[in-house]
Amino acid sequence: MMSICGDDGLRELSSPGKSGSIFYLSHDDRFVIKTLRGSELKVLLKMLPSYYDHVKMYDNTLITKFFGLHEIALRGGKKVRFIVMGNMFKTELRIHRRYDLKGSYHGRITNKDDIDEGTTLKDLDLAYEFHMDKSLREALFK
Repeated sequence: MMSICGDDGLRELSSPGKSGSIFYLSHDDRFVIKTLRGSELKVLLKMLPSYYDHVKMYDNTLITKFFGLHEIALRGGKKVRFIVMGNMFKTELRIHRRYDLKGSYHGRITNKDDIDEGTTLKDLDLAYEFHMDKSLREALFK
């Protein structure tokens, strides 16, 4: 609660996506808050039971952890929906490359002229071979 509601408030991040969502970061970088459209809310609510079962079964999952899905009504009746997620990038490790992976090929490559050190890359930009211990590989696929 203090991460989000403390004296330092939230920092607004520029949205790199096309969705028009607004992203906020808690002052301690532990949480990301993303505004949602009604259609996104419906999808999340539909997948919530399966998501919950997965996270409960695999506590070290690489899937983003959702902590709350909320809706507030502003004066005038407009509703704002938002989700509170764990920040995957809150780590002591140096992150040298970031990817926004959606599991799609459609429009999922970055224009090579637009790439610099801070660019978030897409699915088709990921051109690596990963070598890992067989037991880790099996656990990842499981």
